[in-house]
Amino acid sequence: MDYTQFFEKNDQLAFQILQKFAIKWNSMITVSSILDQFPVSEYKLTTILASLNNDLMHIQYVKSPKITETEKNVLRGQNITTTVVNEIRLLYLQRSVLFAVFKYNFLQSKKIPKAVFMKSNYISKTKFYASEIALRDILKNSDFYQSPNITSDDEYILRLNLFEFFYTAFNGIGSPFQNMNIQTNNLIVRIQEQFAITNKPVQKSKLEIFLKIWLLRMENGHYIGTHIISTDNVAADISERLTSIGKYIRDTFKLSLGREELNYLYTFLLTQEYIGGIQNVLHKADVPLAYQLTTKLIERVTTPTLLIDPDAFESQALFLALIQINLRFTTFYIEPTTFISLNQIDFFKETYPLFHAVINQFIEDIKHEGMLKLNPRESANLYFDYMFALINSVPKSLLLDKVHICVDFSQGKIYNTYITETLEGFANANIVIESNLSHTTDIYLSDFYSTAVKKSQTIWRNPPSPDDWAALGDNIIKLKHMKVQQLVNEIQRSTKG
Repeated sequence: MDYTQFFEKNDQLAFQILQKFAIKWNSMITVSSILDQFPVSEYKLTTILASLNNDLMHIQYVKSPKITETEKNVLRGQNITTTVVNEIRLLYLQRSVLFAVFKYNFLQSKKIPKAVFMKSNYISKTKFYASEIALRDILKNSDFYQSPNITSDDEYILRLNLFEFFYTAFNGIGSPFQNMNIQTNNLIVRIQEQFAITNKPVQKSKLEIFLKIWLLRMENGHYIGTHIISTDNVAADISERLTSIGKYIRDTFKLSLGREELNYLYTFLLTQEYIGGIQNVLHKADVPLAYQLTTKLIERVTTPTLLIDPDAFESQALFLALIQINLRFTTFYIEPTTFISLNQIDFFKETYPLFHAVINQFIEDIKHEGMLKLNPRESANLYFDYMFALINSVPKSLLLDKVHICVDFSQGKIYNTYITETLEGFANANIVIESNLSHTTDIYLSDFYSTAVKKSQTIWRNPPSPDDWAALGDNIIKLKHMKVQQLVNEIQRSTKG
């Protein structure tokens, strides 16, 4: 969600201006362009920049970030990195009244009296209730209570969105609810011991925030009443480990956990890949939608429209990658902390056009058929998950977008072998070398033009000059683009039909 909606007004402007300087390293922006883009006067801008530079002085993890006026009307951002932007975002969030009210309403209201909260945060009664109204509007307009997960349990969905909020906002540069750190870290050690987990820093940060949100919701009297994983699918040894963790939580946090809450923890550990074997626990009968999505996408991939020889493709690796994605997406979906811009889809559209056509059409179809309700962010994140799965699991050698080149020089077999071996080191991901003319040939490469050949011909002198190589390269690119467009059109026709 857009965290800037929680900021105070001046902080919103300061953050928007700061982001302009993070686009390029040490970028330069004119004052007049900022005045044109934002509703500020020159005096107001000077005030905001002074305040922003003061905030930048408190940045911990990047050396000396600042915005300076190098010459009249020109501002330069120095060391304004992604980490700086994330630190400032967290700083502005933590000094926001809306964020304080947000935390209180969802995670502290049963433990802290309202009067105590308002006094400790210097919030008047009028300001508190006005903030609650503003907060309700922000959350409603941000789909905060929605999720593509299959469960209809409101508490389950709310926890996911709360976790996503804090995990993205703190993003490894800070720790929320620091008074819980010691007990939570001890709980993490217990979980690691029970499941033989070795956490990397990102995993540890993710697990820490998940546990804090989970514990706080329960401490404030909010429990879930459902489970995703069938109890029949939880092995006896897993059940014993979860029971041991539940006993530790009861002794440490004075919370009594039912079977559903321990199942909830197990679901998180599986879907977020702390432990493996998710497809052995979440079966087709339990989550039919995830398996249906996986089967349908594999069917789209393994067709003569996309692959040279669909029967030669071993789909097991792709199945495992896709079922992991779809099970996570339909049971425990958490938006990535690094938001993936929709504009980045253009890069993959150019680089992997066949995959793009298949995935893009597939997502549109499942939305149209009502299999999943997806907002633009969810569609984009599912797109990228599918894209990475296909890139990693489908060999490029099987894709139909190759340009086939028949090598046929008058000097004979030895010279043809020399040219073939040279070509195999030249853009070999895009070409297939043929020794004989066939129906698949795209380019006939020779030293003589032949009126009998109806394919595109590239004629070289002997030996080939740099210009000859350039001409072949241009022809390969041109024919590859033509072939890709034809294949894309065919993919779209076949999927719509």
